[in-house]
Amino acid sequence: MAEKIRCSAIIWASMVVILFAPPFVVSDDRIPVPPNKAQVASWFNANVKPLAQRKDIDPPLVTAEKFKKVIKVMKDGKGHFKTITDAIKSIPAGNTKRVIIHIGGGVYNEKIKIERTKPFITFYGSPNNMPNLTFGGTAFHHGTVDSATLIVEPDYFVAANIIFSVSISS
Repeated sequence: MAEKIRCSAIIWASMVVILFAPPFVVSDDRIPVPPNKAQVASWFNANVKPLAQRKDIDPPLVTAEKFKKVIKVMKDGKGHFKTITDAIKSIPAGNTKRVIIHIGGGVYNEKIKIERTKPFITFYGSPNNMPNLTFGGTAFHHGTVDSATLIVEPDYFVAANIIFSVSISS
């Protein structure tokens, strides 16, 4: 009983901090990304320097980007894996390379967790056929944190053109 009260107190304290902490954004952008999608490419080319000219990037990230690896996940079996979880399992602990997991279109109903020992992972979906990563987890069954569709523990994670959702059945 004491453990349940202590857990509830921690959750309430966390909610109070989140609700009453002043919102802030840290950014050094002098020219914001334009809201018009058609202008983004020209903005990027004008404002983002090529990797060789940037001095503000972490050395491990620079090294990881030099040695990229692509893994394809396709529901129809035409990729390296049929599930995202299996693709993540194939990445060794202590990974030092950028691993791009190219995810084919469709709905992937799986609980995905990337362990802290697997940095430099990118989820990439086609902008024309974005994959939907979903899981029907609830706090009642999995706990608050572990009910998420995707849990990312390591540094340098990137996701692009991916839909994340929660599917709760009644």
